Amino acid sequence: MFRRFVKYHGSGNDFVVVSGSFEATWPAILVAEICHRRFGVGADGFMVVGPAQGVDFRVDYYNADGRLGSLCGNGSRCAVDFARSLGLFKGAHCRFAAADGLHEAEWHGDGRVSVQFVDAPHPQAQHGGWFVNTGSPHHVFLADDLESVDAVGEGRALRNGVYSASGGTNVNWLARRGDKGALRTYERGVEDETLSCGTGAVAAALVAHQQWGLPSPIGIEALGGQLEVSFAPTEAGFTKVVLTGPVARVFEGTWTA
Repeated sequence: MFRRFVKYHGSGNDFVVVSGSFEATWPAILVAEICHRRFGVGADGFMVVGPAQGVDFRVDYYNADGRLGSLCGNGSRCAVDFARSLGLFKGAHCRFAAADGLHEAEWHGDGRVSVQFVDAPHPQAQHGGWFVNTGSPHHVFLADDLESVDAVGEGRALRNGVYSASGGTNVNWLARRGDKGALRTYERGVEDETLSCGTGAVAAALVAHQQWGLPSPIGIEALGGQLEVSFAPTEAGFTKVVLTGPVARVFEGTWTA
């Protein structure tokens, strides 16, 4: 049989998205084949979007290695646009379920989508950087020279080293650019550097606020484009955390499933 898909990207973070149900998880080998850059469609991740009780829709996110993943920030923004195209909600606002719980989102109608995250704790100092879980785990290094960073080598070593017992982590390098941040990211599950990472941009913004005092909203310049993170600091961490950025529907197609 043939299976229809849509290819999206959010600031260069690219995804294969399908409409479906959630009775069973997708086979890891099939997802990995679809995401393969040479033998498949090619993507950083794979998403299933469909109706769910109590919300407008649900998103299941799979890493490029085929494993069911945690929250994907840029992927969720793309999923909002896809869900609207399916008629799962109308207008600008929606509510959806993801791996880490319920989220509110706004479809702006100008190519941008905003997703509100669950509350986040204060970043904690460890292993020469800062760790914070923003729906997915992130280790953030502060860097003066992003161009000289060996993102794949250093990221893979940390992800498979001190963080291996906890399931690994995404690794980020954050540099200050005036009142904004510039970011590079090594993503677990992709096991490579990606052009952008939504949960990583949120983690970077929270670190930038904590370490440099930058106020909300903070622009984060990823290799694939500009993102914006707004938030409200609290004694326990951060609330009203919102990621905003562009989404693009690149093409549609079918594969033999």
